[in-house]
Amino acid sequence: MNIVIRASYLSQYPDCPRRTAARIFRSEIEAAGFRLREVIRGVGAAIGSAVHTGAATILKEKARIGRMPSSDLGLDAARDQLRSMSHEGIVYDEMSRKLGDAEAAALRMTAIYRDTLAPFIDPMLVEERLEARAGAGLILSGQSDVIAREPGSIRDLKTGKSIGFNRPQIGAYSLLARARELNITRAVIDFIRRVGNRQEQPPPISIEHDVDEVESAAANVLRAMNNDFRAFREGDSRRQIQPGDPWAFLANPQSKLCSPDYCSAWGTDFCKEHARK
Repeated sequence: MNIVIRASYLSQYPDCPRRTAARIFRSEIEAAGFRLREVIRGVGAAIGSAVHTGAATILKEKARIGRMPSSDLGLDAARDQLRSMSHEGIVYDEMSRKLGDAEAAALRMTAIYRDTLAPFIDPMLVEERLEARAGAGLILSGQSDVIAREPGSIRDLKTGKSIGFNRPQIGAYSLLARARELNITRAVIDFIRRVGNRQEQPPPISIEHDVDEVESAAANVLRAMNNDFRAFREGDSRRQIQPGDPWAFLANPQSKLCSPDYCSAWGTDFCKEHARK
């Protein structure tokens, strides 16, 4: 059975391989006898997903009709997506204490994308899923926000309180696009900061990365993932790892995300490293 590795996991893996492995290889880990936790989506991630939906709706319609669509289209899509996720459960925070706060943030961020970025993007592929084999039993799967004609550009939208480490993820999108014989010459992260409802929404920041460097980052993280997964499944005498040993995946208790709010391995038999903080 193939295991699908989402491109976004490549940026998470260096921060804590074991936390990320608990998401990617959950079925294998549980089959080895470990019981993992369920993690409820945080409001920041929910807002980000809503903004992505709004932005994608705008660009898909722009690609279809050849011009910017009505201003309400993306806002309605973002609002509907957030309300749908709220039924599954969302953990709110100090910045967004309830669904109404989260909706206001998502709508502001979608509107700033529509007004400042979307008019200058010529979309070719919008959130189209691409896949390629990444190792024995592993499939790399990516759905970049947009591949644009200006020239061949991978653009990925990020939201949150601060911009994170995203180079391997956008590198994965570029590798997948090349596998489809698309000529990629630019890799751009568009970042929209999430702020409180009483603050003015800052404009997006666009950060361009060297394509060769991000592709190299992605390839090397994939290599590490593949090696660690094989060690967990088969063992690795060189590392003194037995099959099913959690130490096939390094743990990072210093990670900011080493918390029961973010990690399904936290406090389980698969990972007790947090106790050493």
